[in-house]
Amino acid sequence: MKRLRKGLLLAAMIVYSTTPAFSAILVVSTKGDAAYKEGGHWKPLAKGQELKEGVQISTGVNSQAVLNIDEHMLTIKPLTMIKVYKNSLSKSASENNIGLKYGSVNARVKRIGALKTKFNITTPVATSSVRGTNEDVGYGPLSGMFIRVNEGSIGATDNNGGSRIVSGRSLYQLLWGNVRPENLASGLRNNSITLFHLGNITDEEKDALNKYGDQITDNFEDNANFLDTVAGRLTTVTVDLQWQPY
Repeated sequence: MKRLRKGLLLAAMIVYSTTPAFSAILVVSTKGDAAYKEGGHWKPLAKGQELKEGVQISTGVNSQAVLNIDEHMLTIKPLTMIKVYKNSLSKSASENNIGLKYGSVNARVKRIGALKTKFNITTPVATSSVRGTNEDVGYGPLSGMFIRVNEGSIGATDNNGGSRIVSGRSLYQLLWGNVRPENLASGLRNNSITLFHLGNITDEEKDALNKYGDQITDNFEDNANFLDTVAGRLTTVTVDLQWQPY
């Protein structure tokens, strides 16, 4: 019985030690020009500083700030402004809502024990709901909102009520003024190599290429003529690889 009590006490101590006791926003690091606003004035942001719910943070050129929000890591990238609309933590749930006015952030959201975790990043066009994942989120008045999922999966909900689950390094992008987001594979265009065996495709595949071939044969005015010309022949293809850093 004593061993059982000791085991239960040790388990309780472990759970307690790995779960934050209260909601907290802690500045892990800053680089360049980073400022915060609590009230009416902007002030320089400093490492080790504790912030409150409702704080606004802005970064300048070649600047960034890293926040620890209830054990979730949020990297605020250059030329970005955010606001922490909600920062709440209880024994059963952790809830945070980050408003992204413009710029981009990286969020590493982890599961904390048995806590019900809710971590939202909201822009004027859509909201990203994150739990146990790693994502990059950006927004601009011309480019709209993008979500690049680096690990795990997220739920993206636009202001019209449409929702999608995004995972597997897919790119979610909703342009300003559009009702629907772009195709989830849109980020792969011009960044992929596809091998076609044109001499062996079926008539149905030819029809599909005729209908949608403008997405993969943009350099040819007539997809059907392209098929008739090169099917079954050898040809030389020049590939220009452009590596874009994430």
